[in-house]
Amino acid sequence: MIGLSFGVETAPLAAERLFDIGPLTITNSMLFGLAGALLTLIFLGLAASASQLYPRSKVAYFAESLVELILKTATDSFGNRQKALRHLPFLATLFTFILLSNLSGLLPGVESLHAEVDGQEVPLLRSFTTDLNATLAMAILAVGLVQFYAVKELGLIGHLKHYFSDKPWNPVNLFIGLNELFSEFLRIVTLSMRLFGVIYAGEVLLFTVGQLAGNFAWAATLPIMFLEIFFSLVQAYIFMMLTAAYLSMATNSDGHQTSNDIKEARTQVKLKTANY
Repeated sequence: MIGLSFGVETAPLAAERLFDIGPLTITNSMLFGLAGALLTLIFLGLAASASQLYPRSKVAYFAESLVELILKTATDSFGNRQKALRHLPFLATLFTFILLSNLSGLLPGVESLHAEVDGQEVPLLRSFTTDLNATLAMAILAVGLVQFYAVKELGLIGHLKHYFSDKPWNPVNLFIGLNELFSEFLRIVTLSMRLFGVIYAGEVLLFTVGQLAGNFAWAATLPIMFLEIFFSLVQAYIFMMLTAAYLSMATNSDGHQTSNDIKEARTQVKLKTANY
């Protein structure tokens, strides 16, 4: 049985269950994530249909400006505009969806509109990126697609050369290759934890300041909201930029690339991330 009520409380770490569809449990973050995915498709679809050489629609103009920013970032990562254009739909969709999910926690009714589930009140809506399961799923998807495109463009043997040298039976080369493979799993952890930690901490900070300010919560939380918008943009950009950098390294067609080359490229990615 589900009923509705209103209340305000900070989100717990785990997303709350709303209902089940067979063996699948639907949580409040999943419900809002589906709405965000639908909104992303509608936004990009409307922008594509209104796109012109000189766009008159504000939606199309905003979307084209956004895509140009993503294309420039991807081109810088790939060093090749044609290759960047090939992966642009994935990167643009990823950035847009994460940005909308990050900002959705600032909408009225999120975390304050409650549903009664099995005799307990739980928030009906929860920002998708404040759920660690959600950010982990996106990180697995991003890294998984990186591996898929790498195998598709280079072949399985060519892709394995990014990790192992021409003599993988050498104990040192084998250890380095296994270490590089392990770093792929670390990417999943860092991508998911960074996005979840920043967005969830921002919502907790917003709630805490609002509670402490009492009747002046509207004024006290205003600068926090602007800070949240800024970090939402930054985190969406970092996730997309790192995914583009991982794609660039994984799909490098230079068959003679050594582990040192890969490490140097990864060092550059870490330096870029540190700036944020």
